[in-house]
Amino acid sequence: MTQGSGWKSFCKRSDTVSGFLIQSQSQIDGKHIQTFVSVDNKANKNFSHAILDFLPVPVKIEAVSQGLVFCVNHEPRDYFICKPTTLQWEKLPNPKTRFLTSMTAMAVLSSKPLRYKIIRFSSHKNPFSKFKSRLYYNMTCEAFDSNTWAWKRLKNVSLPYCVLLGIDQPYATSCGAFYWLVRLARINQVFAFYYGDDKESWEIFNLPPPMEESDRFDYKKLVEYQGRLALIICEREVMDLWVMENHEKKLWSKRKTWTLSTKVFKQVAGYIPPLTALYKSDIALIKGRDKKLIFYKFEDSSANVVSLENQPHEVSKLQSDSEKVNLRG
Repeated sequence: MTQGSGWKSFCKRSDTVSGFLIQSQSQIDGKHIQTFVSVDNKANKNFSHAILDFLPVPVKIEAVSQGLVFCVNHEPRDYFICKPTTLQWEKLPNPKTRFLTSMTAMAVLSSKPLRYKIIRFSSHKNPFSKFKSRLYYNMTCEAFDSNTWAWKRLKNVSLPYCVLLGIDQPYATSCGAFYWLVRLARINQVFAFYYGDDKESWEIFNLPPPMEESDRFDYKKLVEYQGRLALIICEREVMDLWVMENHEKKLWSKRKTWTLSTKVFKQVAGYIPPLTALYKSDIALIKGRDKKLIFYKFEDSSANVVSLENQPHEVSKLQSDSEKVNLRG
């Protein structure tokens, strides 16, 4: 079975695809490699994992949303939007900014008709500015709208100089905004960027009070939970789920507490690693050691281990139907 045929036949047999898109980097030539893993262990064993080899060039994934993948080829720098389950793709116009990408995010605003928006933050030609004796870090911001099929330059984002963005962490999406974890000295906060029509704005707000000050930054993860912004934090074998109940007032409440099985993780990882992603309310995905991913089920403390050919770097949730769409909106 060739690399592409396994994915194509899997999509033909499945009305919906649900799992994770894994991005790794080849140790031989440095190229990015994309694979797909499912919570269904039979699917992982029965088809080839290659997922983006239908594109005309090798790419790096920038953002994923509801079955759509935004990606870029570096030489030359071309941007693409694709739907892997239908093998559709379109080349996007290039942003006008000449500076390096810092972060990207994408959201599907409607499915019928299809409309999506992409936000790109990049380094500014004047990265530092001063206002009222305070130093700020500036990022260029651009938005691509599938309705206009064009990039639009937005107002720059100016963050306090000491704010550190967790750019290596995936963003969460809910309530019309993208969210990233940020750190200001020892205080952990959230950077929110709102992407509504002609209402793009941003703010920084606090995590739940018990979680603000912590050195274990890697053990915090922003996720979407039942349509709301949520935070998962792991302290040793205890994992808590906090949900933002009131977005306007920034009110958080603790919804769940799970006790992880140290026995299971010692067998498959040697220790309890930080959470990588939340698949469902009762299943988490966690990176193990030796190129392994662990689907952990909270209800019965069971673990389904998936072995990969390369060390996983970025992980994106992929849930998609197999209906063809008009990617140009």
